[in-house]
Amino acid sequence: MVNKKNIKVLTKKVSVFYGDKQAIKDVNLEIFENQVTSLIGPSGCGKSTFLRCINRMNDTIDICRITGKVLIDNDDIYKATLDPVLLRARVGMVFQKPNPFPKSIFDNVAYGPQIHGLTNSKEELEDLVVRSLQKAGLFNEVKDRMNEPGTSLSGGQQQRLCIARAIAVSPEIILMDEPCSALDPIATAVIEELIDELMQNYTIVIVTHSMQQAARVSQQTAYFHMGNLIEFGETSKIFQNPKNKQTQDYITGRIG
Repeated sequence: MVNKKNIKVLTKKVSVFYGDKQAIKDVNLEIFENQVTSLIGPSGCGKSTFLRCINRMNDTIDICRITGKVLIDNDDIYKATLDPVLLRARVGMVFQKPNPFPKSIFDNVAYGPQIHGLTNSKEELEDLVVRSLQKAGLFNEVKDRMNEPGTSLSGGQQQRLCIARAIAVSPEIILMDEPCSALDPIATAVIEELIDELMQNYTIVIVTHSMQQAARVSQQTAYFHMGNLIEFGETSKIFQNPKNKQTQDYITGRIG
């Protein structure tokens, strides 16, 4: 059973508007600490928009407006006194397409800690980079190539580099927006195994188009349809015994 006390992220009546168009409608959701929560649903249903509310990435879109509350550890992340840059250090993000910086493998991982002043010496920074690459399951593959460009890696390696980059600033939460959609099945399996390991230390929210992936990697699943949160619960129950007919229809392929 889920320990209900360990709620890491709580959203209350969150709605998102792009100009006059409403993309998310009154979403109430509990995301539990040290678990993986999958967001599933058809294309354009609001999964990624909702994900971006958790680290205020929607702030970067001029016509975007958000109502309701998003609380992390019971603290309102949309309050005026909160610095979004510091928030994004606490809430890392991994995107659909691997997006390493046009820098060396080492500098890709070192960039965040340098910007946030997390280390006091060259040795500390090197240790942090190595630890982050180890946590991302990449160090052994790149230890002799640290000065080569991050873009020289394969797609799956680039995605793990992006995960190492996110981990390097010691986030509490990692958001993943379809992190495997551009990867082959072998690279996808490596990332899924990694997600399982990372869950011990991080709270993970993943948007995925693959219901099989949601079933494999997550403990909780939220099903979105046309901007509405239709159903949320333990992954096994959502897939084996959904309460809502719309959820049932999506999972069985009747709607998609």
